[in-house]
Amino acid sequence: MKEKKREGVLDILKKVLFVDILKGLSVTLKYNVSRSVTVRYPDEEKWIPYQRFRGAHTLNRDEEGRELCVACELCVKACPTGCITVVPQEDDTGRGIADRVPKIWKVDLVRCLFCGYCEDACPTTAVRLGRDYELACFNRTDAVRDRERLLRPQEVPEGFEGGMVVSARFERTKEGIRVKPDIWKPRDKDWWKKV
Repeated sequence: MKEKKREGVLDILKKVLFVDILKGLSVTLKYNVSRSVTVRYPDEEKWIPYQRFRGAHTLNRDEEGRELCVACELCVKACPTGCITVVPQEDDTGRGIADRVPKIWKVDLVRCLFCGYCEDACPTTAVRLGRDYELACFNRTDAVRDRERLLRPQEVPEGFEGGMVVSARFERTKEGIRVKPDIWKPRDKDWWKKV
């Protein structure tokens, strides 16, 4: 009985002295007086995603420069949203690794879930989800990527580890101004401790 009275008295004292509110305010005040860590994106720095990051799609080539896609359309069948379009054609030019290549290979990034099912279904590792996460556009038709755009080399090599902030610079292209990372001079991994 005395223990219940003691607990009741402690609860009343906590409520009267606003103990819980003071605990919450102490956390807030601690963050207000500490120095903030700010990434100066995109003016000076850019984040390079990890290797397993699922960004915009890429179509790959082999070491000889031939397209790996054999237009089997397994990626289309595996896609839950139906955002991928593949139209096959016979290859007489030696453009691909087989006698079939895609005439049209499109992906609508507005509808895409970035689930990776297309990547898993591809038997030749032709389609991969890359590291490009800057997908903002002014027009919905810019979000549809075609075969030519997907075959361009990526600015971050596949073997680069990622997961770090690197210095960056602006670069003017036909599509507009892009932020180009300088991946060969990455910042110190413990940059946030020095700030």
